[in-house]
Amino acid sequence: MNATRPTLPQRVTAVLRARQYVVFFAIGLFALDLAAPILSGWMRLGGPFSQIMYDSWGPLADSIAARSALIGGVWLVSVLVVTWLRAGYIRSLAGPVHFRPAGGRQFASLLVFQVFLEIVGALGAWGIVLAGDRALPANLVAFGQLAVYFAVMYADYLIVLASVGPLRGVRLSLRMVRLHFLLSAALLLVVTLIGQLSAGLFTTDVLSSLGRALPMLLVQCVLMGAVVFVADVVLVVLIQDAFESGRLRITTRASAATDSSEAAWDEEDSPSTRG
Repeated sequence: MNATRPTLPQRVTAVLRARQYVVFFAIGLFALDLAAPILSGWMRLGGPFSQIMYDSWGPLADSIAARSALIGGVWLVSVLVVTWLRAGYIRSLAGPVHFRPAGGRQFASLLVFQVFLEIVGALGAWGIVLAGDRALPANLVAFGQLAVYFAVMYADYLIVLASVGPLRGVRLSLRMVRLHFLLSAALLLVVTLIGQLSAGLFTTDVLSSLGRALPMLLVQCVLMGAVVFVADVVLVVLIQDAFESGRLRITTRASAATDSSEAAWDEEDSPSTRG
């Protein structure tokens, strides 16, 4: 039986083919993630578009810096909407298309984790601002932020796919990182590098106004949405493989949940199990 088991590249290719339409979901989510800091930056700074793009810290940090309840409301709405849709997106990567979490418990767990990521992002933004022109402190802050993202890169997928809480999701993510350290590191670095390169699309002339920047913003959303989609499929397949091979086990109540109607995937639905 193991002799006929598809390799990891074969499984990833099968899922990409079966779920190719979900790439539009990924593009939409990236667009939402991009729009929120632009809006909060405009509300805090109110200056030229180039200043907004360069100096926006993200909705949470902007709301605290400006002491604005209105910007805080923008952050709250954005994090609730993104969490709701991301739960559906992750479910869509492993089964039929969904636009919502499987239930309130799943949404609450993912929301706690999403708020944690928002706090990490805000702290990173403040750290880089405080570092000013000093390269070493700024690089240390950026490296520390990247290290946190690396440690928890599987957590939200596990929260949704294995029906675990946020803390359990983080612990399981660390286990997945240990199982696939080099591949996980390469995946994070490639996505980060492409993200940095895509930011190079925005020259000073392009950022002179929102109208000039809009086409490049659209290009960035399509490019990064597609890149993130491929990375997400790889992570989901790695998690599925770890469960199927027994290298990752859930011994809590969540293990029973994966056999219920709320399971994110099953043998019939998973494209990776099809011949």
